[in-house]
Amino acid sequence: MEWEIVNSRAVTAQGVLENATIRIQDGKISSISTGIPKDVLPIRLNLKGNFVYPGLINAHDHLLGTYLPKVGTNRPYLNWLPWDNDLKSSVVYAERQQLEPEQLYLLGSYKNLISGVTSVLDHIPHFVQKPFLENSPVRILDRFTLAHSICSYSLGWGDGPQIEYARAKEGNLPFVTHISEGFDEESKNALKELKSLGCLGENTVLVHGIAFDPQDIQEVAKAKANLVWCPESNLFMFGKTAPIRELLDAGVNVSLGTDSPMSGSINIFQEIKTAREFYAKEYGKELDPKILFRMVTENPAKALRVWDHLGSLETGKKADLLVLSSEKEDAYSALSSADLGSVRLVVKDGKPSYGDLSLKDFFDETGVAGREIKIAKTDKYLAGDPLGLLESVTRALGYKKDLAFFPVG
Repeated sequence: MEWEIVNSRAVTAQGVLENATIRIQDGKISSISTGIPKDVLPIRLNLKGNFVYPGLINAHDHLLGTYLPKVGTNRPYLNWLPWDNDLKSSVVYAERQQLEPEQLYLLGSYKNLISGVTSVLDHIPHFVQKPFLENSPVRILDRFTLAHSICSYSLGWGDGPQIEYARAKEGNLPFVTHISEGFDEESKNALKELKSLGCLGENTVLVHGIAFDPQDIQEVAKAKANLVWCPESNLFMFGKTAPIRELLDAGVNVSLGTDSPMSGSINIFQEIKTAREFYAKEYGKELDPKILFRMVTENPAKALRVWDHLGSLETGKKADLLVLSSEKEDAYSALSSADLGSVRLVVKDGKPSYGDLSLKDFFDETGVAGREIKIAKTDKYLAGDPLGLLESVTRALGYKKDLAFFPVG
């Protein structure tokens, strides 16, 4: 299948291309050019000057934990373990357990999709996520090795950091682990422990880093390791987050992740907003919107070793696209201030997945079936059967649950 977008403002890795035409063929970007070509493809979508971004990448989520409300009875916590104990003993967790894993994975996927995310790193052992990969509305990135965390009370994910890291190096994969998620001695010394195990390098993707000290930051930068920043979850659970300005100043590759809604953001837009607000309050200046753009596109694509086919608008890469409307003239400011109401269209693998109801004919032309829904008081069209999913959730719980991360009207 071949189709094209015209009259767009394409946000590429090199900058914003005005009056851009993007052609898509067989799920990939076949060309990006300026102006409207004389030859017309059978399917043409005129975006009337709206911004087109690469599909966003959520670098850290736990899709099985897609539920609300947040749990945090005894905040602030010393580390993640007492929070997890509070979670597992909570009424909301017992309620969540009434849903099937497939329902939670679909809810988590739709949560991401309606905020422009087309790829998610679901940090969990592969055997848990494997049954849900094929039918997910978003791309669940599954090529990684992992540990849960680097401490004596870590969950038993994977075969141990050293074995998992060796696999990552051999297979050119990311090795993903929570680290320094708290302020006890083990959290403070976690990076030093990881380095002593020989597991700190370019393949390493560190999530959180709340207790990093200046030496830790220099070690991460020297090793060319990567960090995923989850400010919403960190601030909720601990009242603190990673020393982000120092990490950025040291040249560390930083991505954004939502974590699960039970401690973190309801979507990537909220995470961006929290990042902006924290940075302004903590450092007295604005976090550059272009840096935020990279944190949800280029940076996670490089950290998660998918840069060859995701993370930017380039010929030959997968046609994952996010179309936003905005009153702002600057593309990066438009993204950093976006919300669910800003999303006009989301494309994954060259096919529309979510968009305005006015684009239903485009969905039909490209052979994508979905359902009419209302989100952010706007009529939308969403691929798959989201209403059937919500009806099944209501049946399982016995009442209609308010899900702020998937606010279907």
